[in-house]
Amino acid sequence: MSDDGKEIIFKVQGNCIIVEINRPEKNNVLNNEIRKEIVDFLEKYREDGKIKSVIFTSNGKNFSAGADLNNLLSLDETSVKEYTGFVKYFLEFIQNYPKVTIGAVHGIAVGGGVELLLALDLAIATEDARFGQTELNVGLIPGGGGTQRLPRAVGVRKAREMIFTGRLIKADEAYQYGLVNRIVPEESLMDEALKLAERIGEKSSLSIALAKKAINDQWAPLTNSFDLESQLYARILLEDDGKEGIRAFLEKRKPNYRD
Repeated sequence: MSDDGKEIIFKVQGNCIIVEINRPEKNNVLNNEIRKEIVDFLEKYREDGKIKSVIFTSNGKNFSAGADLNNLLSLDETSVKEYTGFVKYFLEFIQNYPKVTIGAVHGIAVGGGVELLLALDLAIATEDARFGQTELNVGLIPGGGGTQRLPRAVGVRKAREMIFTGRLIKADEAYQYGLVNRIVPEESLMDEALKLAERIGEKSSLSIALAKKAINDQWAPLTNSFDLESQLYARILLEDDGKEGIRAFLEKRKPNYRD
């Protein structure tokens, strides 16, 4: 797909929507403006029975480096609640969207990039893909469902290791632990994602929506846990250690936490 100057590119191809994050110069970091664009676009197709799936991909070397850290530094007590609240809303919207959502991942997916991936139904990754729940590396905590969805995807102990250490895992390890469904060569990524979407496109849109709703019903008891994570994420964004971690990362130095 070509770069037309927009930060998010939408394309309807047959019975599939392709959502391409197009901020390669910023490693495809996400902000709430982009999240809102995605919600607004997908909302138009919620009841469209012809659309069966949505593929999320990105332009450039990496899938997504997560949140825009410069934006996080600017948040105050009022705006932080609005920001964290919308992040939570966006990912719940994606998780409960009545189409099959597919991640086509290449390069690096960390922080909020992994949290977006965790909200999707399926994921295909290239052989060079790397994944990390890296928020603690910059003095923060996962704030987009990472503490809740990651343990369910890879198991509690693996999730703890990924979150507490912030290390990146390779594609084969991500596949082994169930974070992705399959690994493909880089040149085949979109072809494989579209083949998967084509197969899903043969199914009834009502059957897809109801099956997804039944699967997602297991998340219902976790509502309070998602709320707590969002509240704790807002808190760390306002704390000195949270801001110090972000500044240290941006300035390429070791953080000096107050602890």
